[in-house]
Amino acid sequence: MVSAVTSAGAASGIDFESIISASVAAKKATLTSRISSRKENTQLEITGVGLLKSNLTTFKELLDKMTKENAFNKRAVNSNQSATDPVFNVETKDSAANGSYNLTVKQLCQSTAFSTKFDSLDQTFGTGGSLSFAIGSGDDAKSFSIDVAEGDTLNDIRNKINNSADSFGVTANIITLQDGTAKLVLDSGKTGEAYSNFSVTASGDEALNAFNASITTDENGKKVASGDSSMSLVRAGQDALLDVDGDTLASSTNVFDDCIKGLKITVNRLSDTEKTEGENGTETGFKSNTLNITTDTSSLKKMMNEFVSTYNELRTNLDNLTKSNTYTNGQSNDDGGYLAGDSTGKTIKNAMSNLLTSFTVGGESNGLSLFSLGLDIDNKGNLSVNSEKFEDAINNKYDQVVAAFTGKDGVCSKLSSNLETYTKTGGILDLRKDSLNSELRSIENQENANSTYLAKYEESLRNRYGNLDTMIGTLNTSLSYLSSALSSMNYNNSQKSSS
Repeated sequence: MVSAVTSAGAASGIDFESIISASVAAKKATLTSRISSRKENTQLEITGVGLLKSNLTTFKELLDKMTKENAFNKRAVNSNQSATDPVFNVETKDSAANGSYNLTVKQLCQSTAFSTKFDSLDQTFGTGGSLSFAIGSGDDAKSFSIDVAEGDTLNDIRNKINNSADSFGVTANIITLQDGTAKLVLDSGKTGEAYSNFSVTASGDEALNAFNASITTDENGKKVASGDSSMSLVRAGQDALLDVDGDTLASSTNVFDDCIKGLKITVNRLSDTEKTEGENGTETGFKSNTLNITTDTSSLKKMMNEFVSTYNELRTNLDNLTKSNTYTNGQSNDDGGYLAGDSTGKTIKNAMSNLLTSFTVGGESNGLSLFSLGLDIDNKGNLSVNSEKFEDAINNKYDQVVAAFTGKDGVCSKLSSNLETYTKTGGILDLRKDSLNSELRSIENQENANSTYLAKYEESLRNRYGNLDTMIGTLNTSLSYLSSALSSMNYNNSQKSSS
């Protein structure tokens, strides 16, 4: 039963509150001391495991990038064309190889376009009908139609063409001319020779025949508007033409992708022209530009330096994470890493060092080591790049350099496989973190249990001291009564004696 006295000592005048507070504090200190250091160390270790996995993952991601078979296929592009107004741009792919070419852009791609004039934007076309648009042939044939309602204006037709969900890219534009007439321009939206047969066929009211458009070839092989075409031909669709060392390549767009294996060439304009003297006198023709694809040694050096710096940074971070605490007069200074004294970092460092120092290309007996290809290692295990030796290896032992670092048998793949046991989902570090989190939950449950226990302990002290306070208060009251009674008796007896 809880005492009615809420402030212990109120009845007796004794400071029971201080006794209770001191008792609870002492009990709390005893309970807390058992788990506080466990909780702090567990939290530090969880943080350390997270940092360790993050550092290992960063290095592994670089290793996986370098493991790709074409990772070392870095190419430099050089051409004798204008830097500010280039005839073409070149992108290299992983499959590109060194080579030299003479390129000449003889023609750019274009789409087919027709035009015709009308009285105004508001011109209508009788009772209406439909317009059908077609392009391509065979499996690549495309078509769509729009309906023209009675009262639809030229501008309405323009909007229906441009907003058609079935369109293969046709655009309609209207130019208002100085005399007030409206010029309609229809563009097929598709470039290339194969799409030069763009056509428009009208049906319904005869007024719509003004939109009929088609292409034919004249006796000279030139594309012109056919006799059935009411619209004029603005231009006929054509391929881009690129001459490479005397051979002509064609593309329906201005991009020649993999026409030269591993290269993506985008032509921007026609090649410059030049005058040459021939059998028929002075002739004007296109001027070619050189294209040279070479090994990009600077990019390879940059990648190797990134490998070295990331490796060294990982070693430093492992050292910092596992640095042991120092002690003064037997007391820890708590200046170690999150994983102070842990052997995991040392194990990983030793495994990486052993792999790097023992790895060879071409067999263990007569193979080339990484250090013969341009890597150096100091007495602390840190790597560096010997630029002169590495460049010599690229120029004279390129295949061995590639084999050393790339592919499933390269050193990067082997290092990555070793680290994967730590970094993968459900790997060593994940299991360790799960175990630590479980321990932390157990500690927190114990903290909650301690809080409940301390509350009950304080309640029991208050009951005990409350009852004692009441009892002492009652005794003090009785003692006061007795003292008063005795004083009264002594006074009466003294009065009797004097009389």
